[in-house]
Amino acid sequence: MDSPEPFLTDFWKSRGLSAEESGAVNGLMPEWLPRVAMAEFCSTAVLVTAAGSAGVGLSRGDAATLLEMMDAACLFLGAGVEHLSGVRLLRPEVLHAMRAELERSDPGVVQVRRELLAAGLDDPSGELGPQLARWAHDAGDWASLEAVWMAHSTGELIIDPATRAAFRGVPPVLRARFPGLSFAQAVATAYEPKEDLLVLDKMMAALIRDGNNLHSGWARHPTAEAQVIGGAIRMLAQATSPGPNGPLPEGSVTTYDELNRLVREASLSGGLVSGTALTFFHASASFVSILGGDWARARRQGEFAMILSSQCTFPGFMAALVVASASAVSGNTQHAAIAEKFLAHHAAHACRTGAWIEPAFYLVRADAAIRVLDHEMADYNLRRHAEQLTANRWFNVRPMHATVMANAARLWAGPERGLAQFDSIVADSGREPENGKPWGPVLLRSRAELLLSEGAVNRAKPIIMDLLANAEDSVSAVPAAWYYLYSGDFAQAVAKADEGIYELDVSLSDRGYLYGVKSAALHQAGAAEDLVAAAAVGACAVCEEAGTLVPFAALPAQARTYLLAGHERHHHGGNAHYQENDCYITRAVERGAFNGLRESSIASSTVVRLTRREEVLLPLLATSATVQEIANQEFVSVNTVRKQVIALREKLGAATRSDMIRRAYQLGLIEERRTPDPFRLVKDPGKQDNDR
Repeated sequence: MDSPEPFLTDFWKSRGLSAEESGAVNGLMPEWLPRVAMAEFCSTAVLVTAAGSAGVGLSRGDAATLLEMMDAACLFLGAGVEHLSGVRLLRPEVLHAMRAELERSDPGVVQVRRELLAAGLDDPSGELGPQLARWAHDAGDWASLEAVWMAHSTGELIIDPATRAAFRGVPPVLRARFPGLSFAQAVATAYEPKEDLLVLDKMMAALIRDGNNLHSGWARHPTAEAQVIGGAIRMLAQATSPGPNGPLPEGSVTTYDELNRLVREASLSGGLVSGTALTFFHASASFVSILGGDWARARRQGEFAMILSSQCTFPGFMAALVVASASAVSGNTQHAAIAEKFLAHHAAHACRTGAWIEPAFYLVRADAAIRVLDHEMADYNLRRHAEQLTANRWFNVRPMHATVMANAARLWAGPERGLAQFDSIVADSGREPENGKPWGPVLLRSRAELLLSEGAVNRAKPIIMDLLANAEDSVSAVPAAWYYLYSGDFAQAVAKADEGIYELDVSLSDRGYLYGVKSAALHQAGAAEDLVAAAAVGACAVCEEAGTLVPFAALPAQARTYLLAGHERHHHGGNAHYQENDCYITRAVERGAFNGLRESSIASSTVVRLTRREEVLLPLLATSATVQEIANQEFVSVNTVRKQVIALREKLGAATRSDMIRRAYQLGLIEERRTPDPFRLVKDPGKQDNDR
């Protein structure tokens, strides 16, 4: 520097330096140094940015050296003391002198602020996020404010009061133009500083509001970046617009298809779409997919979002929540492990954003506890999750709650109590447990498995037949194998298990179930020990890979006891390298993981198999119709109906028609009608005549 401006001359004089000494010290300071006064603190990152804004390259090492020189020159409060991990505060008189110098200089304060902002955005540093946001807000540079939001950690930005206020105060007209600011405003509005938490319901409500009011014209944005962000917000609003209990609207599906095409075309053409924008799109798409019960897409999109989430931004954590939730419901533990790894990575550096979303993971934590048979932890997380259900209006998690609770009930609470809770939660969720509807197949599977555990095999049968006919094999394989096991058809149970084991879409944990069913069925059928052992060893290996003990724990008590007691022998199998307790299930037995499970047995209620004609006739006999009226409706003779009635009485062990109907209700062969039928429903079957 040829002729440095003596902007600190008065300061040096106040420190007792002569004119010559102050000039010498001042000469060591770069001429761009007053620019640091635009920041609210000084650090190596601020020095690098200030130098860059003046067109000077400064390495981090040189910046650290300059910081030490400034410290030695007593420019900071409490010289030699670091205030916040290398962040220092300028003395008031130094700050005043530097800002006065900036006001006298060309280009002036306004232009310097812009240059600092541009330099900071070119080389973003986590600690500068709040400072960059304030510079952008003070300059009225909304595009840069949006860019700051997209490039920095959500937690570091929102925790700063001034930055939070800047994002919260962005008016609607600017949020419509810069859609990233809609997301920023939603998070800033939902943050509760006293509790240091984010109210997810409030955040999603703000996003949905902007999606409906501001971003319907997302496709008209001039850049692909803005289109992706605005379109994702619009898609979220469309997916939830009928209310959380309604079906997934067609509009959200159309928007997803259009955005997917836009992202693909931008990628092929080299269009600029930031990783943060893509993270937001994929996280939003995963959320919309889980609302529609599309587990495969929810997991795929969520994994994309987690991969792209380089910063501690909120969309990455939302994606992890969706992936973990989808895995909890569908039993795909491999994907749950991916989400858990993502969360563990951020937990290692005490990520504030991750801590905010932690309460949303109660249900996921409950499922993880169930997999390792931790009854106490599963019960705790289910109770905490239930406490939050009433406050959660943006995401209908009740179907997920029902399925996870059903798994716990089968193991500990008892299926009868679990079935009552399950039906209550499902009814409250507004989701119909029907094939072809979102969540329907998964809910049907859970109900069927609860019924089987209760011994109500006949009541479970129509549900399972419906799943086999209309649901994917990945959903129907396990309950079908369970059905044949519980109904005593062991050969068919083995055949169904083998069929599912080699089905590509069946998850790893479900393969563990199928191997477990196969081993139990072979044991019950009296098969050779080596066949039982082979299936049990297969179940153990798959369960270890999937990280779950439930396939063994859910087996009927007598089969479970036999397989666990003999498992070490099964695993040994003449293997000279086998050592005691070196297998997954044996280790679990040794630590008492299987203690305290409820007792259940195979075919605990009588299995009654009806012919096709009897399945049609029995519900008609439960009405007030006479035998003649039934014969007329079915276009058969009265004698034919009477013969069928006699056969039904024998199967059900009933002496009269009314006893037969009572027994049919008990076994679940018929259910109470919910809609009127051609005949008046009998209120008291005991009043019917035997032949009438």
